[in-house]
Amino acid sequence: MSMDAAAFVAETAIPDRSALAEQLRNIEAAIEVATPEEVGNATADNTESAQVNAGSLTSFTQNLSGQSKADVKNSTLFAQLASDYAFDRYTAPMDWYKNYVGVLGQIGWNQPAFAFDTYTSGGSTVKMDEAVLNILAAIATGDEIAMVAATMEGLKGLSDDSKQMTIWNANASSGNNGTYQIMPVDKLPNDDVVMVMTGMQFRASTSHGRFLWWSWSSTSIEIKRAANRFVLNEDVYAAVRQAIIDKLGDLAQKLVADIPIRRPV
Repeated sequence: MSMDAAAFVAETAIPDRSALAEQLRNIEAAIEVATPEEVGNATADNTESAQVNAGSLTSFTQNLSGQSKADVKNSTLFAQLASDYAFDRYTAPMDWYKNYVGVLGQIGWNQPAFAFDTYTSGGSTVKMDEAVLNILAAIATGDEIAMVAATMEGLKGLSDDSKQMTIWNANASSGNNGTYQIMPVDKLPNDDVVMVMTGMQFRASTSHGRFLWWSWSSTSIEIKRAANRFVLNEDVYAAVRQAIIDKLGDLAQKLVADIPIRRPV
């Protein structure tokens, strides 16, 4: 790493509350439509769980501790906010992603190749949730893919005025284009935390609020994608864990919400 991780966190700017004021007001006004029984406790040890984390959907397998889940949540939110401060995720998505992956690398995640190419569905229509699963199929396990499907199905079942959908809509898309991440997370037998990150960017001819489940003709949307496996160096992250928690403050609660896991029928 080019800079000490603690110094990097201290020097990295994120948007202040005034820049996020409208979004935070909308989130606070949103309704809680999912019961605690439905969403479970996303920070509990060894339970399947899922979250919307700003413009990311994160799925956790039952192999993860609550501490590991919290580390993934806070590190990826910090990387998003730092990148939002540096670049507009919609008008400069490739710069945003380069910064995002770079921030993750500075705070303990390895930095694999993360090169974008154009996704083609092979058919006359494109449905975004199916595209996500097709992209993941190249590098994710069957269990990881099933978790992502259940996470997207859980978000789909929530109303537009839910807290989860309000967070997602404010951070994943703007008008007819979007930039978002889909991330199943697991713990390997050697105790490494591994995250399969799919980065997506799209520009379509029309705008749709529930874009994950909309079908476009293949000629009316362009999708850029990249995917790779990231492994967390927990020794590096442990040195910045509290600094990131302090820097995020209440944003770690306001911009993150648990999602019910619903297996597609």
